[in-house]
Amino acid sequence: MHFGGVKAFADGSLGSNSALFYEAYDNDPHNYGLQVTDMIWLQNATMHADKCRLQVAIHAIGDKANDMVLDMYSTVASYNGLRDRRFKIEHCQHLVPESPKRFGKQLVIASVQPDHLLDDAEPAEKKLGIVRAQSGSYLFKSLFDSNATVAFGSDWPVADINPLGAIRTAIHRVPPGWENAWIPSERTTLDEAMKASTISAAYAAFLDKDLGSLSKAKYADFVVLPANSWDELLENLPDTVLATYVNGNQVYP
Repeated sequence: MHFGGVKAFADGSLGSNSALFYEAYDNDPHNYGLQVTDMIWLQNATMHADKCRLQVAIHAIGDKANDMVLDMYSTVASYNGLRDRRFKIEHCQHLVPESPKRFGKQLVIASVQPDHLLDDAEPAEKKLGIVRAQSGSYLFKSLFDSNATVAFGSDWPVADINPLGAIRTAIHRVPPGWENAWIPSERTTLDEAMKASTISAAYAAFLDKDLGSLSKAKYADFVVLPANSWDELLENLPDTVLATYVNGNQVYP
């Protein structure tokens, strides 16, 4: 049982050169980013929140910030003992190559927002350099392959709330004006993207017993898409739905 959740911040953002990295920014060589919360305070607060059965989610964008939070989560879980706590890291946008495996091993949920990569592809390569950006940015496929629970979201109102757009972005990874995918090796399958948007998103919110799949005893919340097969859906993912049902009742159109 859990009793709600709390959120904290480990670093800033890529856009403001305040996401925390191991290496300095290429366009700001004396800047490694900003740690916005003292880690001793954050660990103590997380320890206390976890003891109170609150789910903890922490914003981390840079590769160093993500590792610091993973280290801290490991310490808290070891100290407080095994249970179904579902720690989350929000964004997980830049990781060192070894970090995706840690999400899977530690059972930390990667709560990511695919549409952010549409705006970040060009700035990331300018701010981090092409090699570093392409080896560590938005590692969705690596997270899936490491058996991590990946939950898709929108970060609305910062990004579009439409989940169909996020699914398309995760599958294709083609920023506006580009002809090719950004880091094509990190493209997800349709099945992975759909799972991240449904059952995994529900699991991340402790709602998987009620939502996330069409199953007995769950709410019948679902949409009808304009496609006759998964192959057709993959070929031309729509922007809109034909119908929406909430608890078995049609609410749109």
